[in-house]
Amino acid sequence: MNIKFSAYIILFAGLAIGIQSCKKEPLVTAPPVSEFLSPATGSFFITSAVGSTFKIPVGVSSVSSVDRTITYTVKSPTGAASGSQYTLGKATVTIPAGKATDSIVVNGIFAGYAGSRVDTLIFTMSGGDVQASTFANVYTLVLRKSCDVIGANIIGDYSNSTDTYNGTASTMPNYKATISDFKAINSTSATVIIRNIGATSDNGWGPFDVSDGAITPGITATLNYADPANLTVTIATQSYFDGGFPSITTITGTGKFSSCDNTFVISCSVKYGGNGNTYKHVSYLNR
Repeated sequence: MNIKFSAYIILFAGLAIGIQSCKKEPLVTAPPVSEFLSPATGSFFITSAVGSTFKIPVGVSSVSSVDRTITYTVKSPTGAASGSQYTLGKATVTIPAGKATDSIVVNGIFAGYAGSRVDTLIFTMSGGDVQASTFANVYTLVLRKSCDVIGANIIGDYSNSTDTYNGTASTMPNYKATISDFKAINSTSATVIIRNIGATSDNGWGPFDVSDGAITPGITATLNYADPANLTVTIATQSYFDGGFPSITTITGTGKFSSCDNTFVISCSVKYGGNGNTYKHVSYLNR
């Protein structure tokens, strides 16, 4: 054999082996999975309005050129039933081609929430066209009713009110407080006058008008209902009547209220001008 020809054969063989050895293993990509998008919990405040819905965001880990269907299961440890407390827009979720997210639509049934009923729904990914995620496959939804804040429903007597004073139960349980003068500030807030909060006497507490010595019944409070999950009460610092030091005794407070049950829980601080002492009371206003 020609020595030069043999050398070429050896060279080509070496190159072939080198090329083969440089080939990379094919990349292995993880299969797409379906998952609930964070956070994994939600609160659904059901209103009486038509179309009171809650959307639970779901998605897949990669985009596809074809539609994909996600399946899920739902259960309620509190006994909520489809058709009584809620309905689902559909039993599956379709992720359109070219997209990675969509939603499970939950429709609330307002009539299914009498009194203070609260329910929990647990949604679990079960597969479909893509495998369910192993770490983001459960979503917990809490359902309760939410009522519009209507002034005519808020004002009136709260005859079963009570207080605690510095953590001690009141000696005057079931006294009568009164809320009046509901005045809207805008579509999500209003002011009211709360009379007899603290129940020191049938005349109610302050504020005290220093100019003529007259007692203006009640305390001015601001209601904020922009967030149905967090209806708040704020009592800005103001004069507060107390026979000994009416001109400089003040009150301030914060709390929450329910527009469905017409109840208020307000934590107040009263500072006496004479000795500078501050005491705290929590007022529970109930019909």
